[in-house]
Amino acid sequence: MKGSTKKRLIVIILVIAGCILGIHLHNEKKHADQEAETNWRRIDFIVSDFWLDVKYLSTDPNDVEFFPTEDTDRMMERWKAVTELYPEADYPEEAVEREDWFEVSQTFWDTNFREIQEEMIEDTGALPEGERIPESSLEDYITYRSLYSLGPVLVELGLEEEDH
Repeated sequence: MKGSTKKRLIVIILVIAGCILGIHLHNEKKHADQEAETNWRRIDFIVSDFWLDVKYLSTDPNDVEFFPTEDTDRMMERWKAVTELYPEADYPEEAVEREDWFEVSQTFWDTNFREIQEEMIEDTGALPEGERIPESSLEDYITYRSLYSLGPVLVELGLEEEDH
């Protein structure tokens, strides 16, 4: 091989290596941006789902402080009360005390409230046979204190008082 052919070959190899490196770095940045966006969305969901106030300490989504509100406390009380009757509701006492809202959120969404709701209905017989209620009624009760569908069951279990 002549010297000029070797030089061309080296230049071609360097250009190809540079392109590969550029593509790799671009893909890493794109992945990091997507991950950050996912983390920001997760924070937004946690804040809205658990009635939290939030303080953003920097542009890093891992650098936030959550502050429970009165609504947060009431929600946690309802969840804890359900767990006292149905332990599978899995109220995360330690995570709440540590104010680890990422773990609290994960526990909430991993809990099969639909199954617990069905068990509650069977245990009380408070709903007319064949009456169908939304699958998310127990979650709605815990989150919003919605008594719309599950009210009679909650009253019979002592979780709520009957309206007079």
